[in-house]
Amino acid sequence: MQIKRHLLQTALSLLFIALSLPCFAIDGILVQTIDYTVRQKWVCTNSSSVAIIRTTDTVFPGQTLYITAIACDYQVDKKGCADVVYSVRVLSPDNSVYTVIDSLPLIQGKVQDPRHFQMSNAFVNLSFEENDPLGSYQIELLIIDKIANKTKRLESQVELKELPPYDHYLVTDTNDFEQRIYHYYLNPHPERITADYLYAYQKYGDDENAFIPLLGFMVEVFQHNRFLYPQLFENPKDTIAIYLLTNCLGIENPTFDPSMDEEVSSVLDELKATLFPEREGTITSPVQLDVLWAKFMASGGYEPVKMLIQTLDYAKYKGSFKKVKWADGLEKIPEKKVQNAINEMIYNALTWSMRSNCEQHPLVLQYCQWALKNEKLSGLQRKELKKILSSLDTK
Repeated sequence: MQIKRHLLQTALSLLFIALSLPCFAIDGILVQTIDYTVRQKWVCTNSSSVAIIRTTDTVFPGQTLYITAIACDYQVDKKGCADVVYSVRVLSPDNSVYTVIDSLPLIQGKVQDPRHFQMSNAFVNLSFEENDPLGSYQIELLIIDKIANKTKRLESQVELKELPPYDHYLVTDTNDFEQRIYHYYLNPHPERITADYLYAYQKYGDDENAFIPLLGFMVEVFQHNRFLYPQLFENPKDTIAIYLLTNCLGIENPTFDPSMDEEVSSVLDELKATLFPEREGTITSPVQLDVLWAKFMASGGYEPVKMLIQTLDYAKYKGSFKKVKWADGLEKIPEKKVQNAINEMIYNALTWSMRSNCEQHPLVLQYCQWALKNEKLSGLQRKELKKILSSLDTK
């Protein structure tokens, strides 16, 4: 039974096999992707939904290619346990061996049904060096079912290309920019992100509410695509924009002296606190909701959505805004009362945005449905999430 469906630069949809199908021999799929959250998309969605895996046939020097295996139709022992491993061999353009990684765990231990697809927890993170020859590299993957003593061989190619300068991907207009950003996680092109960031700074840099979420988006992409860091110093005209980004990324920037602009330097600590609410484990301002949604748009990852779901317990602050005597002036109002009122605003914005994004992004809906069933949520979080899901018009 041939399951391999390797669609380059398109969505790879994996449908679970019906339980009535007979089991023949180990089968599988070779996954090669630049998507660092692919495992979250596989695990944190319900088994009845369609898993979307985006593969790639092109990488640049220094970029990470994630390789793993998916298997089904493996045998189990009398205790219902499987023992499946896989190995990867990569051949250079001249057909010499570039690297070999053996005996990676694929499926081990007790399984519910061996006819269901299972993705390995173990990934090969392949990153080509600057001096590696450009051209086509062959990826060979061998799945080994140790219990059945059977194997499955899979092959693919990836092209190593020279990274073009960032101005090769300049944004043409606002519509072009929005198209690149809004569904980025469905069609990621990190090689464009330097140009995207410079456009965002020039267009929205003076609008804090618009720029901070965009900055969060860019930081998320750059953090997982460090091969792009040298591009940040190619344009000396945007020193402040680059300083903001590199400081948030925590990388050294030799091109800018922060004393040149005290205003930029003074806001960085507050800015980084806003950009990384996950570090503190709590959300304290409405703009952080937008930052987390931006990080989802950048990655398609489950973690930003999980933190948003956990913030649904801010429902306990309902009514706090009306309790504050705002006419007395902020200086006379206890800080806790002000924060409680802000938390109610956060809750109202969160419930609206979660409904909206569940309706617009099937992956958000799948994450929320999975979380309701599997995540360790408080009673209030579960109640609020269930209320949101039951109110959706997803037809």
